[in-house]
Parts: sequence; C-alpha cells; structure tokens
Amino acid sequence: MSPSIYRTISWIALGLGMASALLFAIYTDHRWEDWYITFRASKNLAEGVGFTYNLGERIHSFTSPLGTLIPALLYYITWNDEAVIWLFRIVNVILIGFTAKILFSLFVDKLKAPVWLAFLITIMFVFDEKSMDFSINGMETAFMLLGVSLFVRELLSDEKLNPVRIGLIWAFLMWSRPDAFIHIGSILVGYLLFRNRSLPYITTFFRAGVIGVICYIPWVIFAWAYYGNPIPNTVLAKGSLTFSNIIDRGLNYAQYIFTGMVSGDGPFIWIFAPTYYQTGGWPDVLMFVLKWLCYVVVFLWAVPKVNANARFLSFAAFCIASYLIVFSPFIYPWYIPAVTILCMIAFGSVLTQIATSSAATVQVRKWAPAAMVGLAVIVQVWVYTGGLSQMKMQQQLIENGLRKEIGLYLKEEAESNNETVFLEPLGYIGYYSGLTMYDYPGLGNKTIINARKTLGSESYIEIINHIQPDWVVVRPGELRTSKQEHSDQFAHTYTLVRSYDRKPTIENLSIYGRGYLRYDSQFLVYKKNQTDSKKIAYGR
Repeated sequence: MSPSIYRTISWIALGLGMASALLFAIYTDHRWEDWYITFRASKNLAEGVGFTYNLGERIHSFTSPLGTLIPALLYYITWNDEAVIWLFRIVNVILIGFTAKILFSLFVDKLKAPVWLAFLITIMFVFDEKSMDFSINGMETAFMLLGVSLFVRELLSDEKLNPVRIGLIWAFLMWSRPDAFIHIGSILVGYLLFRNRSLPYITTFFRAGVIGVICYIPWVIFAWAYYGNPIPNTVLAKGSLTFSNIIDRGLNYAQYIFTGMVSGDGPFIWIFAPTYYQTGGWPDVLMFVLKWLCYVVVFLWAVPKVNANARFLSFAAFCIASYLIVFSPFIYPWYIPAVTILCMIAFGSVLTQIATSSAATVQVRKWAPAAMVGLAVIVQVWVYTGGLSQMKMQQQLIENGLRKEIGLYLKEEAESNNETVFLEPLGYIGYYSGLTMYDYPGLGNKTIINARKTLGSESYIEIINHIQPDWVVVRPGELRTSKQEHSDQFAHTYTLVRSYDRKPTIENLSIYGRGYLRYDSQFLVYKKNQTDSKKIAYGR
C-alpha cells in the first residue's frame, strides 16, 4: 500500500471517529448526571467564589482535574452554560478522532495487520457506544482513551522507548483521572510479564515515572492545600471497603468467573455491553455474543500460543477489570471504555496473528479473522444504534423532563439559596436548584459522610431524621425502614409537596434498555414542616 493511501485511510479513521461522537451528541444531546456535579464546581471557580460545590465548603467534589479545569476556562471565556458543554464536546470529539487515527496507525505500523483488519478494528471502536456517549456527555472518557492509546503505541514501538514521552503520557492520564495509576500499572505489569522484562526497560519506566510524578505533583499539592486531602471526595464517599470485604468480594469474583460461563450474565460482559445493561431490555442473543467475546479477549493472556502483544494487553484489561469488580462498589460505566480499547487492541492483535500465520491454511487466514471481526462489528453497531435511541429518550424524559424540572421547582419554591436538600442524584437537581445539597453518599459535602459514620447506618430515612434538611427528594421506596419510629418521625417532620412520574410514558416506548429509564422515572419531593408556613398544595 502506498504511503499516500495509508495516510488517507488514517485520516478517514479520524473523520469517522469524530463523526460518530458528534452524531451521538447532536442526536441525543445526552448530558450525564455527573457533568452538572462537575460543572457547578467549574462555574464557581470561574466566578471566583471557590473551587467547590456548596459555597463556603471546601470539598473535592469532582474526580478529573482536566474534566473540571477545562470547563472552568471555557465558562470564564464564554460566560455561557450552553456554550461550555458544546465547546467541551468539540474538544472531546477531536480527541476521539485522534484516538481512532492512532488505533488504525498502531495496527498497520506496529502490529503489521492487514489494512482491512486494522480498519475494521477501528470501526469497532468508532461504534463503541460507551466510548462515544461518555466522550460527549461531559465525562473525561475521551482523555483516558487518548492517553491509553498513546501509551500502548509507545510500548509497541520498534525503537528504543522514550521515557520523556511515556512520562508525559502518564501525567496526562493522571490529570485525566487520579486513579489512572491502576491502568498504567496494569499495562506495565502485562508488558513486563509477556513482552519484555529486561533491566533497560525497567530503568526506562522508572525514569518515566519520575517525569510523570513531576508533572502531576502540582495538582496533588494544590488539592492537599485547598481541600485538605489529595483524594477526591467522590472516592472517599463511595469507599467503604474493609479488608474482610475485599477478601469476600475477591472470592466471590473468582467463583463468578466460572459460574458466569453457564449463566446468562458474566463478570466481564460489561466491557462491550450497553450502559447499565443490568436493568434489562436488550436481546438475549446480543448479550450472549457480547459475553463470550469478553471472556475470550480477557483471557487471551492465558493461551501460550497467542502472541506477546495480545497477551500483555489482555492481561492489562483483566487486571483493570478485576480491580473494578473487587475494589469498586459498582462498575461505573464511564470507567469501562479504557478497558474496552485494550480489549479491542488485544483482539485485533490475535486476529492479525491468524491472518498472517504461515502455519494456517489460506482459508483460515482469510475467513476466520474476517468472520470474527465482522461479528464483533455487527454487535457493536447493534449496541450503538440501540444506545442512540435509549439515551435520546433518557435525556428528554428523565434528565430534561424530570430531574431538571425538579431542580427548577426547588429554585422557585425555596426562600433562599441556603436551604438544604437531601437526595441521591446530585447533578441536575443540584445544579438547577442552586441550593445547598446534602447528597448521598456525600460526593459534594461532608455532612452526609459524618452522619453515616455517626449513625453507623446507610438508611436514607435515618440520615434524613438526623440532619433535618429543608427538602427531601427521593425515589419511591428509598425511605423504607424496618423501624416504625423512623417512619413516624419523618412523617411528623415532612410533608409530600410534589410527585413526578414518567413511568407510563416510558412503558410505551419501543426502545432497547427501557429498564434504565424506568429506574429514575419516579421521584417524590418532601418539604420540612414549619408551624408558621402556609399550607402547601400538592403538585401533580
């Protein structure tokens, strides 16, 4: 293939990546709940009132430094909320495009894959629903995807590894997500185990680590000085694992690997599956294919005859997936694309091995890789197109038609911005109400974290009775308790003033993944009783 044709195809890959992400943004206008958690801190910083969520309370209420600082800069320039989300989307769309270009070039230049195979693996990425969605809905996913692809490209280089470039990539990943050291370490361990463990490489990685630390340490120093802790409150609030919990979860995970082979679910299906597939509503045949695709790719490292590149990348994906399963309270979907892209490269690498093997017959070399990657592309497109409809309806009915509406209602009814609200879904309601939010488990405040510790309980109704917020926003059933005195105290203190129900509309939708929308389809709003207040009329 001539260099000009290769360059043309690589730029086509970039254009397809950008077009796919932009299509997702324009068609769905999906804005993730966490975007409004992060953007409230970004906006407060740009307006000079503090780099935090609730005014006057220095809480590290976001995870990604870049994902918060860039929107703050964009708001400082534009002073317009809508402009910020779209400019941030454009930044991420460009990053996705370059990730697709790097992926194609990596296969052709580094792995010596046939051009058709390299292009189809790139198409797999272009139609990865979670990668596209979480790159345009306000999360830091595109930064992680670009960083991981750059790191893998460096490791697959035939030239001597450059510690400066690798160190800068590591710093970029850490600025994208502070827990990116898990990804860095997993990829490194896999590389040293299966690709090259010689002393010069270890020395290079040590030097890269020093450069990475130097570039990232300014943020650690700032966060420590400003918030009193360099660890984001988003991690501290969720992290309640003990050593005993970790052992139990690890043992259950080991067992789940085997039981998942004969059950409808599996421990790795989420790598390629739709967002929150657990809520149901997706075809069984699709989930079956996705499960076995994940199983095969995640365990390529255990097959001796598989090439070293596929094995080290598969092992890295296995390590990160194991970390998320055992140590994370829940596998949040925006964590997943950084695992998915490793799986795609490992998958493409083993298909390249088959396609170029001199030991295989012509028919095997030609048709086996084509059939496998073709099936993978089909299921990716299936999930992507289903996700377009699902997230469009999620945005219209749940985000705009319910949570945003609740936030605006609270803003209108509250007598001052100092009024407090207890709830779990902090993003839209907190942003559009502008009130002081006491969210569970405490992403943006310490009040809830302290209450959980004091009470030794995770019960919503116990926490509410303890902290006495002015407003309570809950889903039906979230106030259940086994103790009648808790219910009596709540009923004495609060009055139901508004109810929201989008469930009938959702049940009539003809889309995949309807169960995800159903989860947030109903909310109840309670107001704290005041003896001198006027009687509040019930809403709809």
